[in-house]
Amino acid sequence: LSFQHKVGVLYCKAGQSTEEEMYNNESAGPALDEFLDLLGQRVRLKGFTKYRAQLDNKTDSTGTHSLYTTYKDYELMFHVSTMLPYTPNNRQQLLRKRHIGNDIVTIVFQEPGALPFTPKNIRSQFQHVFVIVRVHSPCTDNVCYSVAVSRSKDVPPFGPPIPKSVTFPKSAVFRDFLLAKVINGENAAHKSEKFRAMATRTRQEYLKDLAENFVSTATIDSAVKFSFITLGAKKKEKIKARKEAHLFSVGAITWSVCTRDFGQSMDVDCLLGISNEFIVLIEEESKNVVFNCSCRDVIGWTSGIMSIKIFYERGECIMLSAHDNCGEDIREMVQRLEVMPFKTLL
Repeated sequence: LSFQHKVGVLYCKAGQSTEEEMYNNESAGPALDEFLDLLGQRVRLKGFTKYRAQLDNKTDSTGTHSLYTTYKDYELMFHVSTMLPYTPNNRQQLLRKRHIGNDIVTIVFQEPGALPFTPKNIRSQFQHVFVIVRVHSPCTDNVCYSVAVSRSKDVPPFGPPIPKSVTFPKSAVFRDFLLAKVINGENAAHKSEKFRAMATRTRQEYLKDLAENFVSTATIDSAVKFSFITLGAKKKEKIKARKEAHLFSVGAITWSVCTRDFGQSMDVDCLLGISNEFIVLIEEESKNVVFNCSCRDVIGWTSGIMSIKIFYERGECIMLSAHDNCGEDIREMVQRLEVMPFKTLL
């Protein structure tokens, strides 16, 4: 899991709609400056030691400043078009597009009078989600923003939902809403066919590298006996373990459960494992992983005497039942869930 995200910001002035026009806006207007001040902090790139999203922090080749912020456990660096180097007489502005064109999520900031946005005007293999933010009455006491989303068709929907016909006043609440939308948008895009395939290839290369370059030829001689020095008659005090200490383990704790396969309308015997990072269901008969999700994707749970429902991601749920009328297992699962680092942006 990555908790560092790079996000593009394209500036769209009144009367503009094309990629070229947006990339060629040399500097930010007051409305964009006001929005950027709400979104994050301007940071000097030279000597910047936190997440820099491929920006140059030594020689200013990618601009002198950028926009950076944190949200919950996430670091976000924004590739703002007007803060990246401007090249006169270069309509494509490749120094800017090299960064923003490789961002999965792009915020399109529209001034009043900007033409409607369409992703057909964007030429990029990576930009899969566009969050369009349109400002109304900028730089006044009544400034507010409307938000819309355009996503590639194989990117699943993601929260938080945008209320219909609602404008957001400039506030910390709107900032949190927008950052949550951006982060969830990138997480959703990784489930698209293109990024799933790329992730699979990357994992295959890592595994290949491990198998070819890090295999040890050393063997362990099981006949070797280890001798230990005894400390005479001194008796070591037994340390009494804290009650239910295992529930606080970093590693996985497992239970035998029965889960409902709604696709085939049948119950399946599984092993449920809950670690500090993941929840996993393994079918006992086939040993196949039939479900897994990050603890951070868990929204909540409800439990009865003999069953528990765990809700995750955008509201999906799995339903589990204990074996052999063992309600104690359900109680332990709830205790384990209560100490896990569950967090959600939904």
